[in-house]
Amino acid sequence: MEKIRTLLGTRGAMLTALLRRGGVPYVVAGAVLLLGVSGIAVAAETGTFSSSPSASPPPSAAAAASTDTTQLAGFPAAGGGNNIVQVINHADGHFRMDGKIKVNQIPGPNAGPKNLAFAYSSCTDCQTMAVALEINLISTTARNIQPLNEAVAVNYRCTRCVTYARAIQYDIQVDDPNQVRSDVRDLTRQMDAALKHIKSSHETFLQALDEVNSVVAEFNGLGAYLQDRHEMATDPMTPGASPLPPASDSPSDSATPTVSGAPVESPSPSPQPTPSASS
Repeated sequence: MEKIRTLLGTRGAMLTALLRRGGVPYVVAGAVLLLGVSGIAVAAETGTFSSSPSASPPPSAAAAASTDTTQLAGFPAAGGGNNIVQVINHADGHFRMDGKIKVNQIPGPNAGPKNLAFAYSSCTDCQTMAVALEINLISTTARNIQPLNEAVAVNYRCTRCVTYARAIQYDIQVDDPNQVRSDVRDLTRQMDAALKHIKSSHETFLQALDEVNSVVAEFNGLGAYLQDRHEMATDPMTPGASPLPPASDSPSDSATPTVSGAPVESPSPSPQPTPSASS
């Protein structure tokens, strides 16, 4: 428990710093801070959430990160952009999702890119999904590599709802970050196409999840660079959750990819009715 408290304090400090810089929307920062202070310790003991990194960061990145348990990766390192996706669902009987892709080219000595997916539900018979994909091309001469990858799913007074957040981050060290690898271009194009298809079709939550998983699995050659975090909330109330503004305020706030030629635009989410999910 002492380690959990230390981690929560560091996460709170990190998100507060991001908020001061204008990097995180108020609604996300407030909710994540509240969840970190009030809910994560409970989740660790009760199993309310699952958070599963699928692979370790590359050895060079891991070696550069601090071994101090009070130092959370990605804070306070600068360098690299922020990719933030937030989806808020108050629509009964609807599946609401959004996803964004960002490619960071980081030639400098410091690399601290941040990738955050935040999904929030307060509705009945609804499903919510947020997907953030970030690919970081980091110079082999970088000395301080501390990427941050977070996924947070929150339910507030939910009835038979499923809330899912997925943060997918690839941290790749290359000789020249200005040269984008062909497999990176292919990944961004295929994931962008998948996200557009999900938002324009009548897919269910499970079908959408399968489509995202299929794209990630297809690029298993990049698995050594992958950090993949996800959280799913199905209980009626997440510990520490509080009400948020309606989803129509802004479903997401995320910078677009910086790689020329990579598809980046995606239409606004189109909520669709789906079968209810059992809690």
